[in-house]
Amino acid sequence: MPTTRRDDGGRPAGAPLARIALALLVAATCAALLIAQQLKHEQPLVDASAAWHPAGGTFNPRGGAASVDFVTNYRDRVSITVVSTRTGRVVATLARDYAVSPNLRTEAFPWNGRSTTGVIEPTGTYVVDVHFDRLDRTLQIPQVSFKLGPGK
Repeated sequence: MPTTRRDDGGRPAGAPLARIALALLVAATCAALLIAQQLKHEQPLVDASAAWHPAGGTFNPRGGAASVDFVTNYRDRVSITVVSTRTGRVVATLARDYAVSPNLRTEAFPWNGRSTTGVIEPTGTYVVDVHFDRLDRTLQIPQVSFKLGPGK
């Protein structure tokens, strides 16, 4: 089968382009590996020790408030909401535009079991969403999912 040869010594005409394409492919692969390593070692938004108090995850709102505690690894402003897992709706806002600092202190945000309108929420499971404004990321903290117990 005949090949296209250049006049300067017999190399195929596409050889320089193939070397350039290979060099670009190697450079892109190296860059992707570096980015993946950076993401792998990135600090989590919230320390994994986030917890609801009282421990055990169930509380009676007529007996007092519960609170969610966490430590963040970022300096940012956060909004913290309680979300019903049954309906998916936000039932309460624990903080809005609240300044947090990395690793300085545990942040505690109380919830009295009431909606934003002041009505005690029905028995059910609720989770906490923490929205980081500057990062524009929302994290649902599964460790603080809890059950609202029956009122007395």
